[in-house]
Amino acid sequence: MGNGVLAGSSKPAWTATGSTNLQQVPISPRNIRGKILYVGDDKKERGREWFGFTFRKDGQITLRAYCEMDDIQLERDVVYTMDHKFRPLDCFIRLHKDGKFLGTGWIRVSDTEVECEVFNSGFGRVQQIFPLTSPALNLGAHPLANDALVLASFDHSRPERVQTQSGWLTTSPLLYGSAGPLIGMRSGTIEYVGPERITVPAGIFDTHHYRFPPTPGNALHPSGTPGSEDIWVTHPHYTFVRAEVYGYLTNETGYGYYELAELEYL
Repeated sequence: MGNGVLAGSSKPAWTATGSTNLQQVPISPRNIRGKILYVGDDKKERGREWFGFTFRKDGQITLRAYCEMDDIQLERDVVYTMDHKFRPLDCFIRLHKDGKFLGTGWIRVSDTEVECEVFNSGFGRVQQIFPLTSPALNLGAHPLANDALVLASFDHSRPERVQTQSGWLTTSPLLYGSAGPLIGMRSGTIEYVGPERITVPAGIFDTHHYRFPPTPGNALHPSGTPGSEDIWVTHPHYTFVRAEVYGYLTNETGYGYYELAELEYL
């Protein structure tokens, strides 16, 4: 990846690959590209994700992501478009499991309904249409870069550091997103921990630390650890930098972490 120039500016974009310098996030990038490594409790790489964002002149934002998970033999392609507040507009997802096609789906979200057209190798073609009583806040399509976007719905103008919200959409109830894809609706809780400067393979970043805390009544990992996720992102683009999960993975402890390995602003 080479250096570029920010759209509408003569200022060069920077490329961070293993840099040890503090990374300055451009205010208005045209495109962002990066790579995330998935690591297990044994500190061995168990998967990876390549992602990119395009910020369009009309305010819409498109995420493209390709994910590989070696331990469960899952591949995922996602193209997800949002409005300027990171609220969902439409999404395409394609899943492969154990080297074979599993399912594909197209999702469209308006202020009043969400519709989904799916074809799955197991149950065939399905159409879903759900009414919405209020606009959806986000859509969880399961890339790590997408997890970071869910945090944009946290209202920093309010004093509460733990906020529970409705209006969350998801494409699979499974942690890995290895089913369907089919649309589900749920509520969720976000905790804001605070600003932190952290170091990952892509460099040093000034981030904001959030947490998806354990949900009461959720099944525990055999280790006894409840499921939760800590995640670090940059503002204002909610670019993923790091995440740690507890009680989720199928390994001995349920722990794993994810780190930004490469990042490029264009």
